Amino acid sequence: MKQVTTTSVIHVMSKNNPPAAVVANGEIISVETAKPGIPDEVFTKDYSVTPFPKRILTITGPIFVEDCEPGDTLKIDVLDIQLDVAGKMWMGQWMGILMNEVDHCYLKKVQVHDGRVHFSEKLSFPIKPMIGTIGVAPAGEEIACLVPGEHGANMDAINATIGNSVYLPVQVKGGLLAVGDVHAAMGLGEVLGTGVEIGSVLTLRLSVIKNKTFAHPLVETPTSYEFLISDGDLLNGFKEATRTAIDFIRERNGVSFDEAYAITGQTCDLRVMQVVNPISTVSIEIPKSVLTH
Repeated sequence: MKQVTTTSVIHVMSKNNPPAAVVANGEIISVETAKPGIPDEVFTKDYSVTPFPKRILTITGPIFVEDCEPGDTLKIDVLDIQLDVAGKMWMGQWMGILMNEVDHCYLKKVQVHDGRVHFSEKLSFPIKPMIGTIGVAPAGEEIACLVPGEHGANMDAINATIGNSVYLPVQVKGGLLAVGDVHAAMGLGEVLGTGVEIGSVLTLRLSVIKNKTFAHPLVETPTSYEFLISDGDLLNGFKEATRTAIDFIRERNGVSFDEAYAITGQTCDLRVMQVVNPISTVSIEIPKSVLTH
């Protein structure tokens, strides 16, 4: 099995990034993702006289997948996520949904073992490993890894986890997949600005679905499909998510707009993935049980 380590990292998603590895269609690959690299001294500075830190996201890759062309879909099966034992979470005046209401920085280091995040001597909670950033290169100008979009990237999709599959619309030859920003746990919305940021080793199977694409990234679980939409306006994101679900149900059930809208309204769940990145990400989850095809 090929391995890509953190000696190959990027900060922008770009068609010009040289591949860190080349894999065949259907091949399984091991990918090491970076530990949280923000230095501790960042949280001890006086930001009344010092500029806030610039937010830069470091992810591993990219990976070139053979027989992968624009107009195809890249399927990423998440087979395993092995977490490090030390994680971090933090907030400051430059990140988090309440960044304009806090007047200091906060850094919390935690141990992660035995299936739990050990927050303190008295408090621990279960791990919920997930891949915060997973994306392919955009066809146009480069995009910072911090920014989510139709190419994927920093969506913080809580279902991008073991046993599920992520589908990304391919925009450039080879796809140029990059992954990172793994969390040991994270609540929906990522309101603090971080999850339990942690290093990891991922085991992924990369497959190409030829001549088939979606307008937005998609996650498949054993029981559902979940479309992910990133937009600067939450309401617009929810509207696009609803349209996407209606179209998906219409195609698979052979029903009218009215019927698909009704099915969506009664069975599908709108959810917020994150509200702290440069643009927010929402999702709509469609139960497989309501699909006839």
